[in-house]
Amino acid sequence: MLSHTLLLAIADDERRAFLAAQLDADGHTVYEADDRAGAVAKLSTHPVTMTILGELEEARSATALLREGREANAYPRVHPAQPIITLGASDELTVLRAYDSGSDHHLASDVSYLLLRSVLGALARRSAGQLTSRHLYVGELHIDTAARRADVDGTPVKLTRSGYVLLRTLAGDPQRLFSKDELTRVLWGDVGATRSRALDSHICHLRRHLADAGAELITNVWGQGYALARGDDR
Repeated sequence: MLSHTLLLAIADDERRAFLAAQLDADGHTVYEADDRAGAVAKLSTHPVTMTILGELEEARSATALLREGREANAYPRVHPAQPIITLGASDELTVLRAYDSGSDHHLASDVSYLLLRSVLGALARRSAGQLTSRHLYVGELHIDTAARRADVDGTPVKLTRSGYVLLRTLAGDPQRLFSKDELTRVLWGDVGATRSRALDSHICHLRRHLADAGAELITNVWGQGYALARGDDR
């Protein structure tokens, strides 16, 4: 199973701790919240790729969170098409309201972890193309691959052709360190000392344009290459 960055928002401390431990054992990064305020804080500061939303103590807070998560500008670091699993009562009206509010799959609060794990995997496979087709999100950075434009929390990033190609390449796998040879081949198809110096210049300009838009995202590992650092990795 591919690993994900998950928000687990459930008021029940014991249930939340159990699910968090199991998800962590499966290799996922899990951010926990026991109320609406905590969930909003996590969604606002972390690039969550999936949410498991259970019952919260405040009336209708889970439903409000669910609807907000589907709004394009509610949480800039979170893709609005991220899969959301809801946990709660299994009566027909509760299930209907969950789906109407934007849930991808509703399960009983006491669902077994094995079933939850299966649903999580199925939703991840189904959403993979949707999340990467045109709009690419890495933290506060958003790239519209069809328009070849990027912005940081809504602020446009000035991009040259080479700058866009580099940014799109780095953002395509933000956990990966790209060697200088890899990036020079992406831009020019070959490598060499001259190309390496030119790459450094392009990266420098790209960094400056990102900084002008309000983000310092590119990291340099001396002697190895470059990577795109998410906001929570710096």
